[in-house]
Amino acid sequence: MSGLKKLVGAYLVVVGVAVAVFFIVNSLLADSVDVASIWYVLDVLMLIGLVLALVFNYQRKRDVESSEQGASIARSYLESNVLFYLTAGVTIIFLHSWLSYLANGSDSLDGNHQALVIWAFVDTLLPIAFGLSGCRLWREASTS
Repeated sequence: MSGLKKLVGAYLVVVGVAVAVFFIVNSLLADSVDVASIWYVLDVLMLIGLVLALVFNYQRKRDVESSEQGASIARSYLESNVLFYLTAGVTIIFLHSWLSYLANGSDSLDGNHQALVIWAFVDTLLPIAFGLSGCRLWREASTS
């Protein structure tokens, strides 16, 4: 299990870094690169990462809650709940935006500032959630 956790942790960190870096530089590359195609690939990688992060973050949340029954709110309880609900929230917003993009095409983003702000929100919070989740999984796998 520790090998799987390291693999998933590394995947989450790499995808999180890729999304963060490309989000920062995509406007600089808009004239020379097909930015929409790169985002499409990143969107698929983000979807896979969100599923993995939800599964592992829910598992940790459940384990922490079962081991601390009747106890006061501890750091591990707070961390596991915040990370799970952050990941769940980003997943909901991502799925809404991505499915809308797939249904309406890339023309739906032209001049649609609300959609661009929502994507900016996703592309900012997702790397944070992936980085935290990936580092936690890697650390747990290394200590076990």
